[in-house]
Amino acid sequence: MRSLRTRGVLVGAMALSLAVPPWVTAAETKEVPEKEEKAETKATAENNEQAKSLQEALKAKGEDPGPIDGVIGNKTRTALRAFQKANNLRVTGALDDQTAEKLGLEKHKLVRDAIFPRFDFQEIAEHALGAEWHRRSSKEQTEFVKLFADYLERAFVRGIASNREKFIYTGERVDETYAEVDSKLLTPKEEIKINYMLRRLQSEWKVYDVVVEDVSLVGNYRSQFSRVISKFSYEELVRRIKQQLEVLDGKLAKAE
Repeated sequence: MRSLRTRGVLVGAMALSLAVPPWVTAAETKEVPEKEEKAETKATAENNEQAKSLQEALKAKGEDPGPIDGVIGNKTRTALRAFQKANNLRVTGALDDQTAEKLGLEKHKLVRDAIFPRFDFQEIAEHALGAEWHRRSSKEQTEFVKLFADYLERAFVRGIASNREKFIYTGERVDETYAEVDSKLLTPKEEIKINYMLRRLQSEWKVYDVVVEDVSLVGNYRSQFSRVISKFSYEELVRRIKQQLEVLDGKLAKAE
């Protein structure tokens, strides 16, 4: 089952910043009810635990990451670069596999914690399945959301291992309910335009699609899923996703 060639890299790049995505900070400058504001503060704190783990690990190794506040700023990145240089690692200021191992951190867990609380898997799965979603029972829908979320998680985490490209944010548009964040992935050969599409769910912003060079990740999967269902069946689609999960699990096990 083919998918966008950059999906692991682009989401991995976002995750490797190990901070709450910048659009969340921007969106939170808008006025929200006190109850929602408190909920957002709690969610932000929870999502910054992985950043605190990195800062604590750097401090334990004798580096100065600044305040242990869960915010990856210049001081933390400087400490990370200093640690990489002192340990003869590639100096990137990003948490790659070798750096995580030296620090005694589980990088894949940190990445999962950083990425997946910000994705609306219910919305992604529903739109990826298209018209077939409404033909499925509530139980089947719930099972499909979990299955597809597990697949995306494995695929994304698998894709970040060799990420060395530069990732920059170029703009954002935010209203009361929806937001779009523009970014670019800079590789030695090309610039890849990436847009994150978000919507506000109660007190949080959630990603419901990622658009790479004007191609929707959700739309890409919807086309694939539709072809499999039309030619075979929904059951065959589920079987193929489960099969891909087993393959990805095997690759991740070898990588670790």
